[in-house]
Amino acid sequence: MIIEDLMPEIGESSIKEKLVACLKSDPKTLPCMFFYDPAGSELFEKITKLEEYYPPKIEIPLLRSTARKLNSDLKDCNLVELGSGDCSKISVFLDEVPEEVRQTIVYYPMDVSREALEKSARILRKRYPEMGIHGVNADFLEHMETIPGNRKKFFCFFGSTIGNLTELRTMEFMRHLGDVMNSNDRLLLGVDMVKDITVIERAYNDSRGITAEFNKNILKVTNNHLGTNFNPDDFEHLAFFNKELSRIEMHLKAKKDLEITSPLLNESITFKRGETIHTENSHKYTVDHISKMADAGGLSLANIYADGKKWFSLAEMVKR
Repeated sequence: MIIEDLMPEIGESSIKEKLVACLKSDPKTLPCMFFYDPAGSELFEKITKLEEYYPPKIEIPLLRSTARKLNSDLKDCNLVELGSGDCSKISVFLDEVPEEVRQTIVYYPMDVSREALEKSARILRKRYPEMGIHGVNADFLEHMETIPGNRKKFFCFFGSTIGNLTELRTMEFMRHLGDVMNSNDRLLLGVDMVKDITVIERAYNDSRGITAEFNKNILKVTNNHLGTNFNPDDFEHLAFFNKELSRIEMHLKAKKDLEITSPLLNESITFKRGETIHTENSHKYTVDHISKMADAGGLSLANIYADGKKWFSLAEMVKR
């Protein structure tokens, strides 16, 4: 088991500068990466178990059935999981791969969190002792060229994480990924599909208010870094489907006029009642969107594996 560390040192000063710049932008934003402090990660785990939050309930059985269909393509490959996080989804996938095929695989989880990589590697090493594991501590959006290229590669990008990127960033990502893929390398991409808007909006406005708590937690993280005086109770969770841009948008909406101060700022940051902080996007896709992503990477769309309602898909793409 190897963990290769390629992440640059990111000092607290850089984090503070990023947060200040986002809060001073027009419109105000906060990067969604700051959702995931320990409290935020715990809240997100609760979200995945909510009745209204459909993606995991569909993706998990879809991963099982798809893995069984792709067994022959996995033999003698480097299995690269982008943004691997915990090992829950890749475990579901690998459980359906015969042991004699797993013996020929080297699994490359790639994630910005070394802690998550180490924890996952320990679990997977125990679960699949026959399989090689080589963790890569890196940001796949910035360090695509570090992806190993000495064998056939099979990329996995699960959970519709790609939906958090802007359309421009998505196409840029696909081009970069295509550049590091060789002929006949494959990508299995999880995508949340366009569906009834009511279903989508319910998933981000759950009846127990856990998504709202998760959204507001980013203000506590900001307070911890900047010494600001944000009170989460002064903001309302707002999540809605932007039909024109085909995405859920999450915002925090000020309930009243506010003045936010910090010892790091020469002047306060003001909010008018009703003004928002844009915290996250989650794009939803059509088959046409998926085809355009494939084209951007110089890939052919080989298959789209979907549930019966076609709410979620795993798109299989092959490098031309």
